[in-house]
Amino acid sequence: MNSLSRRRMSTLEDSTTATTDNTDSTQLDVGGLSQFAKLVVDEIQDRFGKEETRRVLESWINLDKGIEHDQVFGGEDEDKESYRQFAHSYVPGLQVQLFWDEQQFEWARKLEKKASVIINEFTKVNKQRNKEKLKNEGNNVWASALTEDANSYGVGWKTLVLNDRGTWDPQNCELFPKTARAVRDSGIPATEVFFASMDPNSEIKPHSDFTNFVLTCHLAIDIPENGQNKCRLTIGNVTKEWLNGKVMLFDTSVMHDAINETDETRYILMFRVWHPDLTDVEKEALQFIYDCILLPDIVASTGERRELALKQLETLRQFPTFKRGSGFGGASG
Repeated sequence: MNSLSRRRMSTLEDSTTATTDNTDSTQLDVGGLSQFAKLVVDEIQDRFGKEETRRVLESWINLDKGIEHDQVFGGEDEDKESYRQFAHSYVPGLQVQLFWDEQQFEWARKLEKKASVIINEFTKVNKQRNKEKLKNEGNNVWASALTEDANSYGVGWKTLVLNDRGTWDPQNCELFPKTARAVRDSGIPATEVFFASMDPNSEIKPHSDFTNFVLTCHLAIDIPENGQNKCRLTIGNVTKEWLNGKVMLFDTSVMHDAINETDETRYILMFRVWHPDLTDVEKEALQFIYDCILLPDIVASTGERRELALKQLETLRQFPTFKRGSGFGGASG
């Protein structure tokens, strides 16, 4: 879901060696790039500067060439298990932490303070008697994983999207206006925002989300048997349980898995957020790549078609304007 692209993801015999930064200080290896990838490279250099975005450019070039990052950490001490980072959308030089201290980030503290508002709205909208109406009024409500890469999530993992790569879903936000405003007002550096459900007595097998330049954040919404360690998340060699109203921040470019050992569905509000080691210019360049994937005419066309794509992007990026009385059942409060 969060990788830059799904094109050309062939596996190399030694992907760790292949992703080692062996370019010199002046040249980028653009030989063999697809036409679209080359257009994006040229535009990023023109807009943001070559040296300022070198790490992003290397990431994009390696992705287009099918070069993947595959690295094992730890394992030197007998009492510590190793863990694996695997990513085909990989920006070099970003620190790897399994779980981050979310309280160091102001946006996470603000989000937790708004947790009760989000939980109350979600509970109201997602009541059993409302689920059919929710499906009819929402957009792609509780959709299963759509890509081959996401198959490890299993059929029991479903999503309801509010924001995808910087683009708000006005139809779903209309159903959850308080949540959408809470996300916006918390200042979360999010590239994606969505509710995620996990079926009773199910597990998500070990997998990577394939991208290291975003971290994953969960706000626990409805955790069955809360505090009883029945709903757990393992990143690398560290396991934690979800707790209602609490935020967790972690790196899902590291192999991870999850389990729900209860007889009820687990719900979270999930975010992809920019890695804090990225510079502001790098974030802008990565967002530009997202935009080009969504609307290729931004770089693939000139004149009127390019201008139309830029105007369309501006519209898509706007925060929704809610109708009076918006919210599920017409009451936003």
